[in-house]
Amino acid sequence: MITRRQFLSASAVVSASLLAPWKGGVRTALAFPVSGRLQKFVQPLRGIGGPTGIPVAQPDTVSHPWWQPGVQHYTIDIGQFEDQLHPALPYPTRLWGYGQGFSSNNPNWTRHLGGIIVARRGVPVQITFRNHLPANHILPIDTTIPGADGAQNRTATHLHGGFVPWVSDGGPQAWWDPNGNHGPSFVNVLNPTLAPNEAEYYYPNDQGARMVWYHDHAIGITRLNAYAGIASGYVITDDYEDSLIVQAGLPGPLDSRTIYLIFQDKVFVSEDIAATDPTWPTIMPNSRAGDLWYAHVGESETGESLPDPSEVPEFFGDTILVNGTAYPFLELEPRQYRLRLLNACNARFLNPRLVYAQRTDNTEPNKNAEGPAFVQIGTEGGFLPLPAMVNGPKQTTLLLGPAERADVIVDLRDIAPDSTLILYSDAPAPYPKGDEETDYHPHNPKTPTSIPGYGPNTRTLLQIRVKARVGPADPSITLPAILTPTDPFLVTQVPGVPTPIPNDVSRVRHLTLSETVDSFGRLIQFLGTNDPINPGAKNLLFGREFLSAPTEVIPAGSVEVWEIANLSGDTHPIHFHLVNVQVLSRQAFQIKTYMGGIPSYLGPAYAPDANELGWKETVRMNPGEVTRVLVKFNLPTVPFTVPLSTTTGVAGHEYVWHCHILEHEEHDMMRPLVVT
Repeated sequence: MITRRQFLSASAVVSASLLAPWKGGVRTALAFPVSGRLQKFVQPLRGIGGPTGIPVAQPDTVSHPWWQPGVQHYTIDIGQFEDQLHPALPYPTRLWGYGQGFSSNNPNWTRHLGGIIVARRGVPVQITFRNHLPANHILPIDTTIPGADGAQNRTATHLHGGFVPWVSDGGPQAWWDPNGNHGPSFVNVLNPTLAPNEAEYYYPNDQGARMVWYHDHAIGITRLNAYAGIASGYVITDDYEDSLIVQAGLPGPLDSRTIYLIFQDKVFVSEDIAATDPTWPTIMPNSRAGDLWYAHVGESETGESLPDPSEVPEFFGDTILVNGTAYPFLELEPRQYRLRLLNACNARFLNPRLVYAQRTDNTEPNKNAEGPAFVQIGTEGGFLPLPAMVNGPKQTTLLLGPAERADVIVDLRDIAPDSTLILYSDAPAPYPKGDEETDYHPHNPKTPTSIPGYGPNTRTLLQIRVKARVGPADPSITLPAILTPTDPFLVTQVPGVPTPIPNDVSRVRHLTLSETVDSFGRLIQFLGTNDPINPGAKNLLFGREFLSAPTEVIPAGSVEVWEIANLSGDTHPIHFHLVNVQVLSRQAFQIKTYMGGIPSYLGPAYAPDANELGWKETVRMNPGEVTRVLVKFNLPTVPFTVPLSTTTGVAGHEYVWHCHILEHEEHDMMRPLVVT
């Protein structure tokens, strides 16, 4: 499902040379094919490792002279495979993804989300990635998107949240294909013996304990490659986490009481797809029932004729996968557990919380019977400075935009055996205004295909069955009142109090998030400078396209505050490559009077949520608000010479910052971030 939304008419803020003026208007939903009625909670949640779990990557054992000192080396394949994501799907789903031991004769050589890596702080990881992708994509490609007219099997691996040299960042211009063709930012300084289909990456792992992940980032097809399955997990451990395991009873990264939950929303091709999507069999002639479906018919605000396929503003699936399975169940005991959550959806926000199942039907939620709350101890930037209570009365609600992570403790010790809980989410899509036609559940008349006990359903993520405890009780998890992770914070923050801008910052940089329409009349999003490109005009235009000259050029070691004004109608999860940031405050402003790049504030600044303190690298930025973040632009130390990039026209270390709604990032909400 995609959606057309109610937007703010004052948000036409992009390059006049590319775009027609946008007058805004009411956007109505577009209905698309939905997945079949898959029965919920008939298959167990996939764990990590083991014969049926998500495969954990194994390091190589035979060294080579070009390995960097002290590394743990991996060889990771990228290719097509098949995986049965629900037993009722008529065929296994064909996917693209990571794994080891690729074989063109074995379609089951890996499983969805395969290739998880567990790393240790101070022990670098070096990886040879091998691109085995077939020539034709498994999803429709719109070649009018910048960079999308190249080979369909290009890839670039980005360690999302990693502190890595730019030559290993896997930026959008650093793609390569199986035939040895490379993007302008592809640089090999590590492996003189690379085969044409290979790329070599180096991750220093000079970061505190946290859950990061790696996924595709090739220009023009990132949204499709990630949706097709090119993503996996990457966990960093350190001494401080070890101390919490020993002294506080925290379950370790691979403890049986640590549960990883990776969420994605998908649509599956139905057997009667031609009846609901007449052009699908033509543009995707090799697709079969059970494969992934992706929206390919866009809509023009100005009445222009669009190609098929054409990009869409956002993509929202009707079926939630957790760890690569649709509607799984999980059996737990009355114990304390650590949940590590990742929102890996293209565009859908999630607000996961526990509620009891209805007694008459344990597959549907009783929204009025709240289950236990969470204690959040970490984000994508590692441990918080203070544990934060979430999802309880008068507490912060856990909200995860695409790419955000949460590390939480849940206490099931007082839950009676044979109880059933539902991990439930009803966050609007798009966020925050939402559209009922993207909200699949049995009580929504806009989604009549949803019935109790079956999908499509986007609200019931996971069923938890609490069974009687077997064996002795565990020692209680007794977290310290103050957490002291190994990466020190730039400023000390007080929950509930906006953090003032420090006096010693190098610069306060003013930036914008915006949206308008492109030359086809399609919605397009931008970010970047607040300098108007048409001074004196009635409706000022801001922002820049991705491929225009960089404006965020920063000397290494600088400490800056970025004040980012959201002129659009969406909450955007803004992701920063290279760096983590601290959210200082948010402040509402008047969009209609945003003249000369200066906001007219509607009230005082307010504090970030208690679970947003400390380090983050993906930050939610709400419409009509300025979000202030503090950041220091350090570069990693590596045992080899890192050349400077000149791809952007500025000699420096080439990274990007962008919205992690993948359809926004691709068109065209991404800008260079160059550190000199």
